[in-house]
Amino acid sequence: MTLELLLNVPRLPLQGAGLRAALAMASRIDARLDAIHVVDMPAAAFTVPEAVPMQLDAVRQRATDARAVARDWADLLGANGLKGKWRVGNGDTVTLLTHASAGYDLVVMERSSTMRGDAPVGFGVVSRTVFGASRGVLVVPDTAPVETLGENVLVAWSGSRESALAVRSSLPLLRKAGKVTVVDGSRDEELGTCALPDTDICGWLDTHGVKAEVLKLGEGALSAPGPELLKVAHETGADLIVMGAWGRSRLSELVLGGTTRFLFMQSDIPMLVAH
Repeated sequence: MTLELLLNVPRLPLQGAGLRAALAMASRIDARLDAIHVVDMPAAAFTVPEAVPMQLDAVRQRATDARAVARDWADLLGANGLKGKWRVGNGDTVTLLTHASAGYDLVVMERSSTMRGDAPVGFGVVSRTVFGASRGVLVVPDTAPVETLGENVLVAWSGSRESALAVRSSLPLLRKAGKVTVVDGSRDEELGTCALPDTDICGWLDTHGVKAEVLKLGEGALSAPGPELLKVAHETGADLIVMGAWGRSRLSELVLGGTTRFLFMQSDIPMLVAH
């Protein structure tokens, strides 16, 4: 069965870390790669009724220009030995991506290091797409070098439903990885509600053809594991972090902080996340 990836292209021309990551992932797991560019109209465009016709003309022109990128996309895929199509959507980016995610195995999104359009963390375009998507989302910081992707993977395991969904979504990459390290931050009381068929994460991975070594998260880092996870990722040379997103509500993470919030703000490593 052919795996299918969807790359969100937030700006044109084609460029950026998200694009490099999508091409690297598709090549690694032999997947089909589609891309979508959403042409939206900001709500502010309707604040001056007289300007609406001009705004609509601008939107139509942007859509025409975006459709013309189809040839560049086809050439780029051909140069990388990949197949896929170019899509242009009109409307709200989050709505379109969360709807489209049901037809793909993974969604790829780039996240700006300046957080424009995604601040506060948990309520922006990338965050809301992760929250609403029915699939795992590869979140790529725009500062990520993306020299490789999926060769050396760090799995942040908490035993939560979100963590299990992220691991399940990443299986095609984990099977092809040269090294998989599991940082186990699960608590004993959580094991009874573990969403996986086996509470031993490494044993479960082994049944799926993935060999992993496990590192136990220190007791002192359990309450706020974000900094320790990023430290281990750098120390092990990981080029991908797999983790659940928003094990508690976005509002509590916004107010109290949390692993998702910390890594979305601080990580320079792509993260495959699921909610």
